Amino acid sequence: MKAISKRRMGGVYVVEFAIIGLLLFILLFGVLEMGRLHFTVNALDEVVRRGARLAAVCDISDPVILRRAIFNAATDSGASSLIGSLETADLTLVYLDENGVVVPSPGDLVGAGGFSAIRYVQLRVENFPHELLIPGFGGVFTLPAFRSTIPRESLGRHAEEGVVPEITPC
Repeated sequence: MKAISKRRMGGVYVVEFAIIGLLLFILLFGVLEMGRLHFTVNALDEVVRRGARLAAVCDISDPVILRRAIFNAATDSGASSLIGSLETADLTLVYLDENGVVVPSPGDLVGAGGFSAIRYVQLRVENFPHELLIPGFGGVFTLPAFRSTIPRESLGRHAEEGVVPEITPC
């Protein structure tokens, strides 16, 4: 019987390590990507909750609502500081009446389709793309819609019977 040389065995070890190492790194990146996906889903859920809450207590025409909802400062109009590809354009803020129908002109203080008809505030994030960062498995898939609907509160106004509402900034 011939003895197998150490040099030949060293080559086998390198090939085995390459195969096992590849599988190990794919598994490692997969676990990290699942954690990143879980973080993104939770962050988007918090964005819609936070935005709906702000919209319920802030003035209807306040542009700060959506900026603050994506975890930016009131003066920062760029992408979210928490989720890099999330911008205010990805959010849909609507005001609903008691039947859940969108109020057509929520800024009007009088009229059936205006401020007095608002009963609920809803913020949605739909068709948000999530990009995979796993080397060799890159791709983008769309997350399901995130939605939060809560009852209106002050909508940024403090009014008493017979007094014109005073707008409170957020």
